[in-house]
Amino acid sequence: MLKRVLVNTGSNVAQLMVSMVATFIMAPIYLKLMGHHDYGLREMVLALVGYMGMLDLGMRPTVSRFASMHNAQNDRESLLTVYGTSLVFMTLVGVVLGLFFWLWALSFPDILNPEGMEGSTKYMLFLLLVGAQLMFLFPGFVCESFLEGLQRYYFKNLVNIFSILFISVLAYHYMTPENGLALLALLAAITTIIKLIIFAAILMRPMVGAIYPNLRLFSREKFKEMLVFGFKSFIQGAAGKVEKMSDRIVIGTIMSPAMIPVYTIPATLVTYMATISMTLSHTFMPLFSDLDARGEREKSKIVYLLASKLLVALVIPMGVGICLVGGPFIAIWMGGQFDPALVDAILILLVIYMGVPKLNPFASRYLTAINKHVIFAKVAPPAALVNLGLSIWLVLEYGVIGAALGSVLPVFVSMPIFLKVVADNLGITMLQYVKHAILPATIPATVMGGGLAWWRFEYGLPGYFDIVAAIVVSGAVYGLLYWFISIGKDERDVLKRLVPARFRQGV
Repeated sequence: MLKRVLVNTGSNVAQLMVSMVATFIMAPIYLKLMGHHDYGLREMVLALVGYMGMLDLGMRPTVSRFASMHNAQNDRESLLTVYGTSLVFMTLVGVVLGLFFWLWALSFPDILNPEGMEGSTKYMLFLLLVGAQLMFLFPGFVCESFLEGLQRYYFKNLVNIFSILFISVLAYHYMTPENGLALLALLAAITTIIKLIIFAAILMRPMVGAIYPNLRLFSREKFKEMLVFGFKSFIQGAAGKVEKMSDRIVIGTIMSPAMIPVYTIPATLVTYMATISMTLSHTFMPLFSDLDARGEREKSKIVYLLASKLLVALVIPMGVGICLVGGPFIAIWMGGQFDPALVDAILILLVIYMGVPKLNPFASRYLTAINKHVIFAKVAPPAALVNLGLSIWLVLEYGVIGAALGSVLPVFVSMPIFLKVVADNLGITMLQYVKHAILPATIPATVMGGGLAWWRFEYGLPGYFDIVAAIVVSGAVYGLLYWFISIGKDERDVLKRLVPARFRQGV
């Protein structure tokens, strides 16, 4: 079990690292060639696509969970039924969304160009290509979710890595200010089709399970069962999309698309903190589902607490580091295009907004796995609506920074509620969780943050070398303090077992 989790998590991390490097190299190029208006416009359309993705009704985590459950039960017939049923539904969703964008492209492309700066041809082509991508994206989600449920993450992650490199290399060589929007949409559509074919082929391999697509296996009863389960995930996911994507649309609508980059560039940096947490926790949902199906609740609790402690130990110093180093990094990365004080303020607010929920990083994975995730459907929508309302009001009052401020306030209400539900299902108290998973990181993070702040304000961080040096030194200080102060002997023994035998001496 441990080896499988490590392999899957390692492949997730590898994909994330490739994505981060690609973003680091390509984001300034995209911004320079596309300009602030088209860059922000693309962000708005992608946010709209994210909203429309809610039409999957929570099917992605549902497919993963059902595939994991039926695989643990050795129920091949149910596996094939889930595959066929979800393919039919998700293909229909993709076709409907694709047709919507095609209709938009052929009827109202000038909506994307209200200032009449250029002809509408490139915007029409952009929308047509986005629609084409969506038609294949949703059935591709089924194949990806199935591979996750069968805990074959490394297959899909390898394909995704090549996809990222393919888009980055071709965009680097062929993008121009005139074709930027259409070229990125074209490359995204091509890679989406290729990935769908490859993922479906992998599932058909005997070593994976010989899962063949058979649309005749569509079952109304299974579809209804999946919808009942997925509806809770749908509500949670819909609320999450409103929270995370509304800021781009609010800023672009109230101010202008050209103002979006000053928000999305810092958000991209902070999002990687949340993405790292999500990536490292991603493989645990099928694991918790598998343990729950086998009735091993005590093992689930042990895994949850240890994994939470270790992941929180990464999230907290990442948040502190982004707050202190992120501003100078963005100033160098983007050539000083943004106000440093504004960037610092946005970074701090977004770190709080994205970081606080990650202090309980496995809540969604665990509760979904044991079919107790209805709490997200109850709490997340009101929190998202409050977030949206605050963002609109505060953007009108304070500009771009208002969007970040409006996102922060609701998390301090919703996070304790989710923690309470998790603690009740694990058979522990909220205070026990805080003492076990969160408090151990506070002293090392305080020392690290104090040293990093002194370094920045005493010597400055004028170049990439200075930033890397500051991160390496402060990270080493934090790691040593956490190892000797915060980790108990039993936990050290568990971590040492993860290290190959030839490297254990002296650890």
